[in-house]
Amino acid sequence: MQKNKLLSLLGMAKRAGALSMGHDAAVNSVFSKKAAVLVLASDISERSKRDMRITAQKHFADLPVAEPDITIDEIYSACGYKAGILTVNNAEMGKRIVTLINE
Repeated sequence: MQKNKLLSLLGMAKRAGALSMGHDAAVNSVFSKKAAVLVLASDISERSKRDMRITAQKHFADLPVAEPDITIDEIYSACGYKAGILTVNNAEMGKRIVTLINE
């Protein structure tokens, strides 16, 4: 995974308005089926990760869930908002993020 490129792309998605940051915003994005990918920071609790995976599976079965090796502080540096749970709401950016994480 190319961490710097991933964080840069998350920052670009934030500036483009294609990012839902935080638990409630991410859940709303999943419920409304706007999310292209669900991103979970590596340092959030296992319970939060499990709950978000279950929510995603229950309401939007095909939603990719990514757990890259990035922390809440790194997301804050890239996006200017402290969040460990976020969704990318743009299909092309979502595909690129999944590709970067799988490299």
